[in-house]
Amino acid sequence: MKKIILDTDIGDDIDDALALAFALLCGEIELVGVTTVFRDTERRAELACCVLDALGRGDVPVYAGLGKPLFDNASRGRAAIETHRPRQMEAIRQSPGPSRLAEGRAVDYIVDTLMGGDGDVTLVPIGPLTNIAAALTVEPRLAQKTTICLMGGCVGRMTAEWNILCDPEAAHVVFGAGVPITMVGLDVTEACRLDTAHVQAIGSVDRPINRLCFDLIQLWRKDSGWEHPILHDPLAIAMVFDPTFCETRSSAIHVETRSDRLNGATVRVRSDKFEANAEVCVDVDSERFVSYFVNTLTT
Repeated sequence: MKKIILDTDIGDDIDDALALAFALLCGEIELVGVTTVFRDTERRAELACCVLDALGRGDVPVYAGLGKPLFDNASRGRAAIETHRPRQMEAIRQSPGPSRLAEGRAVDYIVDTLMGGDGDVTLVPIGPLTNIAAALTVEPRLAQKTTICLMGGCVGRMTAEWNILCDPEAAHVVFGAGVPITMVGLDVTEACRLDTAHVQAIGSVDRPINRLCFDLIQLWRKDSGWEHPILHDPLAIAMVFDPTFCETRSSAIHVETRSDRLNGATVRVRSDKFEANAEVCVDVDSERFVSYFVNTLTT
């Protein structure tokens, strides 16, 4: 069993909630704790609790984390970030319950848990990297106490992926900290999509977590206008326990923070001049992974 701390901006794209359910249903992950990041982190934490409660896992602690980026530098992506709103919070109103958020701060929890362990807990950030960067800044020795498997970035085209765009400076800190990183980016995640039959199969299973996931997918569809969920974040979970889902390449990744037009881009630079700082996923067995994911949520 692989131990992880899941750091999430649950409530935006549907894949965060699906990743949380997948982590606990796959039988390969021990979820040590959940931390939330980006904007209204307390509401996000409440939604994470809803998912955990639907799985009967109220024992997993949930901590609200940092809502603002490390620096509030202007960028072309800033307007989109400031007007962004979580899409699935209606689920909290539909399933009200007593608040059970853990007391304390997410960054302190990450630092204390990793420093108190024996190095066997993987950080899995599937949102902006603000909490992770803050933890590494507070305690640089974390780089020797953990590994990171993150959803974020893109190297196949010059673009800024959302998680990195929301806090490029935090991503710059994380990629420069010396911690072993597996980067699961758009180059592979965009090939992993659920079709209508997959969604119907997930919703047809009569148990609380499936009903909740199906309802969250419908809320996401209604608000986003998109039809088919992309399994960005669940693929990062899967890479923790089965790295054969993706082909990886050792790369030196630079996070652009100075160019307004390319702010947040993850650029693969020459390895003969810069030391590799990440194992970057460059290809994926999408059919096998999507099948595994659907089977996990329906059996």
